[in-house]
Amino acid sequence: MNTEFFISKRITSKSQSESFSRPAVRIAIISIALGIAVMIVAVAIVTGFKQQISDKVIGFGSHIQITNYDANASLEAKPIEKNQPFYPSMNNADGIRHIQVFANKAGIIKTDDEIQGVILKGVGSDFDWDFFKDKIVSGKSFIVQDCTKTNDILISKIIAEKLKLKVGDDFIMHFIQDPPRMRKFKITGIYETGMEEFDKLYVIGDIYHVQKLNDWTPNQVAGFEVLVKDFDQLDEMSTYVYETIGYDLNSKSIKELYPQIFDWLKLQDMNVYIILILMVLVAGINMISTLLILILERT
Repeated sequence: MNTEFFISKRITSKSQSESFSRPAVRIAIISIALGIAVMIVAVAIVTGFKQQISDKVIGFGSHIQITNYDANASLEAKPIEKNQPFYPSMNNADGIRHIQVFANKAGIIKTDDEIQGVILKGVGSDFDWDFFKDKIVSGKSFIVQDCTKTNDILISKIIAEKLKLKVGDDFIMHFIQDPPRMRKFKITGIYETGMEEFDKLYVIGDIYHVQKLNDWTPNQVAGFEVLVKDFDQLDEMSTYVYETIGYDLNSKSIKELYPQIFDWLKLQDMNVYIILILMVLVAGINMISTLLILILERT
């Protein structure tokens, strides 16, 4: 007798109404479907979470930073000349989305009742506002021009709530140096990214103030920020930038600047692997159990 015919005959020899395996098969199908759904949801949640965290870190630090060679880990780097062979021509390179100047300066915001240590991130007229466009919860961004300075500034919601400030308010920022200096700024916008570690530190202002506070010329900046088109190609683009800028400058990718964050994000993949393995085991056990029930029923 044909083997396939024999097996099919044995399986269909009893009517569905007489089969005690029918509920078990249904339970197995439902459990396998739920397992697949859990796997899809787990992968989607972790992938989306990692993407959101990466985007927010990149929003404050860009994909790649070009700075002077300096063994000092201070936020206030040695200045470099703005006129470089790669600036702004690097905008036209394959894989590069944008290049912009920046300069950071540590300071203290003082109001009548509170004080808060912050980092003033100075940006120029070439600053890409795309990241902050949907993060501004009150007010608006400001315009930076090369020919004139602006006292407008963007602060985070965390800082605004702690210092009881709102859009349109003025405040004094003190800078600890020799001699000590201060600057008056006007709040034009309040942002919220959800990354408390960055929100409680960064305020965005005109790079002119950092240059004047550091006694730099208008042609001196702390460095350049490079944004790439595809994050998956970050390592390749980081190598390209390093080879392009020359021996007297240094470049670091965002993964090198914040290794603790990206190493932690890698660990999230382990959670997905564990869930996938457990779901595959459960689905496998369900299928084996169902097959055993069918075999026992037909023998």
